[in-house]
Amino acid sequence: MRRIRLMFVLTSPARGGVEEVVLALLQRLDPAEFSLALAAPAPLLDAFAPDLGRTRVDTLAVQAEGWLGTTAVRRLGRFIDRVRPDIVNPHLFRSTAVAAPLARWHGVPAVVETYHGREGWRRGAIRGSFLPDRLVARCVDRVIAVSEAARDFLTRGKGYPPHKIVVVPNGRDLSAFAPGRDREAVRKELGFDGQTPVVGVVGRLEAQKGHLYLLDAWPAVLGEVPDARLLVVGDGSLRGALEARARDTGLAASVIFTGFRTDIARLLDAIDVLALPSLYEGMPLTAIEAGAMARPVVATAVDGTPEVVGDGTTGLLVPPADPRALARALCALLGDPDRAQRLGAAARAAAVERFDLARQVEATARVYRSALSLQR
Repeated sequence: MRRIRLMFVLTSPARGGVEEVVLALLQRLDPAEFSLALAAPAPLLDAFAPDLGRTRVDTLAVQAEGWLGTTAVRRLGRFIDRVRPDIVNPHLFRSTAVAAPLARWHGVPAVVETYHGREGWRRGAIRGSFLPDRLVARCVDRVIAVSEAARDFLTRGKGYPPHKIVVVPNGRDLSAFAPGRDREAVRKELGFDGQTPVVGVVGRLEAQKGHLYLLDAWPAVLGEVPDARLLVVGDGSLRGALEARARDTGLAASVIFTGFRTDIARLLDAIDVLALPSLYEGMPLTAIEAGAMARPVVATAVDGTPEVVGDGTTGLLVPPADPRALARALCALLGDPDRAQRLGAAARAAAVERFDLARQVEATARVYRSALSLQR
């Protein structure tokens, strides 16, 4: 039987949660069933290269995120003509807005969009209008929503047809997360002793992730837990501003910026509590990963996050943009290690039960088969 030719389209040059989902699919989809192609910006292809290893993927370095970029659009069109995919799968709306109509124009049988949650740039009368989304949705056969909250926003907010939407929660390779294996070694590397209370925050240093609110909360945390340390893992356009904020407010001695790291599981092993102060999220991988490492999460109750973090069962939820509530929740767990350990154990059990990567990959493959069957 001929393999299904599947093409992913991405537009961000940086490696974040969305890109990790695509990388996992490239690595795990059955090569006997799928042949793979990826159109993405060159920096992202470079970042993927070490992890793709022997995975066979036909790639094109291109950033086609708007119809005014005619050169990029033409290059993507020629790539579609060469690969002749059975399915094109763009992730996020910038990709979908170009790739979905272009795929139809070039005769691709099926288009599957993956929707990861609200886009921060969709504000104002024009950008905030979802009329373009509804028009583009006519070119899409199936939409994968990464959470029930994302499905709800697609139908109620954007007006997508409900019958096109399938929820496939994100997952992670849980075999990579072994609580306790690296804790002592990583703490030694970072200069923490075994008793230092450590809060971690993992993610791109961008406004969406809410780091400023965590820095605003941090003096109150130090007021109750003076020896606490905050480990900031990630990089992004706000790094300089956040480091300056930590210096200017006298927090620099207790806040450690690691930059971008690939050893997230090791770093999560070194912390006691994960903070997730985001203003919006689709289905946060970092919360799944913290749960897999048996760490409780203090998170903002936005979008799909409550589907990962159970308030009072696997972590604590607080309102977004509320430093006082964030500080209270962090202090509650840092001051009660037994409770933090119980929540972490429950988070680990929930991750094993609900967020295994193999389940996500198979559910996604079913969506591809379903979309293609509509055309036959």
